Amino acid sequence: MQASSVTRALWILDLIAHADRPVPLRHIAETLEIPKSTAHGILRDLVRERFLDVREPATYTIGIKAFEVGAAHLRTAGLDGLIAGELARLSRALDVTAHYAVLDGTEAVYLYKQDPPGPGVQLASSVGARLPSHLTAVGKCCLAWLEPAQATAHVASAAADDRAALAAELTDVRSRGYATDHGRVADGIECVAAPVFDAAGPKGAVGVSYLRGSASRVEDTFVEHVQQTAQRLTSILGGTPQ
Repeated sequence: MQASSVTRALWILDLIAHADRPVPLRHIAETLEIPKSTAHGILRDLVRERFLDVREPATYTIGIKAFEVGAAHLRTAGLDGLIAGELARLSRALDVTAHYAVLDGTEAVYLYKQDPPGPGVQLASSVGARLPSHLTAVGKCCLAWLEPAQATAHVASAAADDRAALAAELTDVRSRGYATDHGRVADGIECVAAPVFDAAGPKGAVGVSYLRGSASRVEDTFVEHVQQTAQRLTSILGGTPQ
């Protein structure tokens, strides 16, 4: 029996989800034994609905909508609570706002947030908020473990001078294993973030935000706690720290 378009779309999603780099159209068509023109049509629909992202030249990766569907499974499997639990632990330990974000296009999307209990500093960020990835600590963590060409595509809106400086900064982020933001998004707000990995590679980033001068501890303490949380989440997701 010939497979339906829906079945073929699921095959394509499964193939791309398990790839460690963007998958070209030709590989998809040949591996799944789907006519190239048919595969291209299905890919076009999946990109339009944001289940896939298209790269140049004509290669594909999993999109944010596929993540949202997967996140529904994580919620039913209890992983949603585990991520929230890790953020709650981090927020309590440092008495600051903690969050988890992923990359979507040129923006970092905040999927989870935990404010500190009691009189701790609470910042007016929100779940679902989007900020320029190259300006945020969590965004820079998401960018630093991409291939340079991929990272460039995610910051196309930045000025040429900013892109050159960012490339050097991302190299430093990858070398030390964390990123910072000293008031570039909001004046007076400091941020520290560390990357989270799943089995396929970079998944997102954990970060904390706090008012400049409000923290009694040095930045190294924040870095240590944030990296430990990111490492635990990486383990939960089946990834390997890089």
